[in-house]
Amino acid sequence: MAKKPTELSLFLRRWIAHPLRVGAVLPSSPSLCRMVARNTVTSPDELVMELGAGTGTVTDYLIAAGLPEERLILVELDPDYVAYLRTRFPKATVIEGDASQPRKLLEPDLVGKLDTVISGIPALQFPLAKQRAYMDECFSILREGGQVLQYTYSLKSPLPYEKLQMTGRRLGLTLANLPPAHLWCYLRPEPALAAAAE
Repeated sequence: MAKKPTELSLFLRRWIAHPLRVGAVLPSSPSLCRMVARNTVTSPDELVMELGAGTGTVTDYLIAAGLPEERLILVELDPDYVAYLRTRFPKATVIEGDASQPRKLLEPDLVGKLDTVISGIPALQFPLAKQRAYMDECFSILREGGQVLQYTYSLKSPLPYEKLQMTGRRLGLTLANLPPAHLWCYLRPEPALAAAAE
């Protein structure tokens, strides 16, 4: 019987196979995962979508923070990761697909009902037009007041939030990650602010 891959061995194997698709050289550190979970989970009733879930390192911490597995929607492009996630989190909804187009992957009855979208994909690398389309999709699936959390290894905001007419703020930095990681929160702009910016 073939031995099941460990999280680290699977991550490294997929990174070697697709270094440009995997946005990090190692899985997220416990320090980064705790920071994401702390800024995500405020109630067990929340509905959370994780884009670019990888091997589920962050997912584990969301569950440990009190979010029921069945309240998680995990999106991943790599089929090996998808198979691993489905085994590791059987109660979660795991979707194989392009995480940069979350609305197209979500069941219509869930659109507008998510509390948080966690983005683990390298949005900094997108051209401005794709960043705009990506954030428009993320905001369209969130409830009013919902947030997009983006972790990044960049020293600046991974998204030009003023150009994209949204609000953004850095929630924290962890030096215990390799490389050091920042967590940013983005919110849909108030209608009056968006109108003034046009």
